[in-house]
Amino acid sequence: MTKIKSPYISRVKIKNFRNFKDIDVNLSHKQVIIGENNVGKTNFLKAIQIILDPKFSDEDRFLNESDFYDGLVEPMKNGEIIEIIIEIRGYEHNKTVLSMLSDATISENPPTLRLTYKFFPSQDTNEYTYTIFQGDRPEVQFTHFHRKFLNIKVINAIRDVESEMRNSRKSPIKNLLRDYEFDKDELEDIGAKLKEQSNEILSIDELIDLEKKINNRFINTMGNQSFSKISLETIDVDPNRILNTLKLMIGEEKQRPTSDTSLGINNILYISLILISLEDKTIPTLLKKENYIELSEESDSEILEECYVKSSKGNYFLKDNLDDGLMLKLYSFMDNYSLSKEGFTILAIEEPEAHLHPSFQRIIYKDVMKNNTSVLMTTHSPYITSVAPLNSIVHLRTTQEGTIINTTADLNLSDKEKQDLERYIDVKRGEIYFGKGVILVEGIAEEYLIPAFAEILGKPLDLKGIICCNINSTNFDPYVKFLDMLGIPYVCITDGDYYAWVKEKEEPKRKYHIVVDDSHISNGYLGLERIGDLLVKLQKINNSSLPKDLDEQEELFAKNGFFIGYYTMEVDIMDACSESNQGKDIICNIFNELTTGGERQKENFKRELNSGDYWSCLRKIENCENEVGKGRFAQRLSLMCIKDHIPKYIENAIDYIYSKIEEVGKYE
Repeated sequence: MTKIKSPYISRVKIKNFRNFKDIDVNLSHKQVIIGENNVGKTNFLKAIQIILDPKFSDEDRFLNESDFYDGLVEPMKNGEIIEIIIEIRGYEHNKTVLSMLSDATISENPPTLRLTYKFFPSQDTNEYTYTIFQGDRPEVQFTHFHRKFLNIKVINAIRDVESEMRNSRKSPIKNLLRDYEFDKDELEDIGAKLKEQSNEILSIDELIDLEKKINNRFINTMGNQSFSKISLETIDVDPNRILNTLKLMIGEEKQRPTSDTSLGINNILYISLILISLEDKTIPTLLKKENYIELSEESDSEILEECYVKSSKGNYFLKDNLDDGLMLKLYSFMDNYSLSKEGFTILAIEEPEAHLHPSFQRIIYKDVMKNNTSVLMTTHSPYITSVAPLNSIVHLRTTQEGTIINTTADLNLSDKEKQDLERYIDVKRGEIYFGKGVILVEGIAEEYLIPAFAEILGKPLDLKGIICCNINSTNFDPYVKFLDMLGIPYVCITDGDYYAWVKEKEEPKRKYHIVVDDSHISNGYLGLERIGDLLVKLQKINNSSLPKDLDEQEELFAKNGFFIGYYTMEVDIMDACSESNQGKDIICNIFNELTTGGERQKENFKRELNSGDYWSCLRKIENCENEVGKGRFAQRLSLMCIKDHIPKYIENAIDYIYSKIEEVGKYE
């Protein structure tokens, strides 16, 4: 069934609250909030709860001096103000929200609501108080009444799912039952029949519909597993208590109660039930016959016949797999004549990965993403972040100015760039999100060798949480944009790819891997040109300020975190150890161990290495017939390399990213 997206928080501004000195971020419909412990993920949700959570009391919203940003000295004595602003979009299809919160409107294009919380000293008494108001009008309050139509529900990280599902007041299944209007006469008839057949109650349409919803949700989430069949069961024959005896059973052939099921499965089921309870109910999946008749009297009610099918009890179920056009038309009809005027709930889930196997972590996130409910999710799980859409990330990082937040809601990439980046993140299990710094490299050889070089230099990458990211190309553009939006420090290391133009017949031709001599028309470095174009495109430098001198270009690019070799990395490594017999011997020994060639080939490789004919050496390494290959050679060299093998530009890049991380570390 097509689902119309619910309202979502499109913007959050926080000033002087806990970790946050002054932040202003844009959000999308689904958000994954990541960051290290104590960086402020829970406080970010808490700021939103202060405005939207109906469970918060007035006392909860009355803050203390400890709630002010830590960098402020005696904030209440100095009259500092805590301000939290949220903006809401995506509500324009719902007339209830439009009418009840019209005073909060700050924009018609796109339709946007604004709600503001302020904790401030009263002008009259100088005592601190708070206000929550709509739009730009402090005199129009946002109250408990308004939270019936727009609110937030938080599933905390520390939760006892099994206990809540047993609790008659908190159980999600009990809350779902409240969505239905049960016929008391029907319950009494069934109560009498239960003396002979206790499970007759399960034949009523309300429970058939609910069981179908739960099974559809759970099976879509889990797939066809031995435990994926959910059914309802009761044994109480008192018609006034029958509904209270309903309990969830898991399994198809061997059913068992949720109390006998693993914590992980219960966690998924619990979140699935919550998602059902928060779905937009403008379009009912079950219409009682009297309601159907009433709606049929409206002038444009022919849509009902197209979308509902009559049950054996005389009620009406919503048909499956209705197309988009019918669903939009039905939504408009129900929004005009709906019997329900419920509002919307934004869902916040803290660490949904609790008690879940990695594969289930990915499953539950994908399920949440399919739901039409707006979701804010905090996580430490790389398995969840690896399947999260690129524009869903909210990244928190500690700085000298408190926690800062960078989001990817406005990430601007082509479809191909998104595909490449998402594929990398999925394969690498989202590790790029959790690095304190990132080294972007071209290929597998760099991925093997640069961490080894860093160890030799006394700057191990793992110690500082630095990730070496092999993008398998020279297209750094999407990765740089992405890391810039997340505010994660990075460096790029790429080949120089020296070339020269030489005369061939009538026209000059660009050639690589040649010795410099007087026959060259001109020469250059393709790596410098690629990075120069990238930095201009990303507006990190102006084209007019790009130096003509190649050495000055290299210096400018390094200041921006881009480090370029002279040739390819393997040739630069050979050149770096040209004066080191030990370094050259290690390279020769590795080649001799890996090659399937004979003694003559091994002697030729050694002679060419000693004479500086590095390109011939590289061709022998790359020759597939020898079964060496650049990746395999680099893997072996990473276990045996010494400082003499490290090209200067790679050493500079490692120094650069280390200094960036240490600079950030001063404030953590």
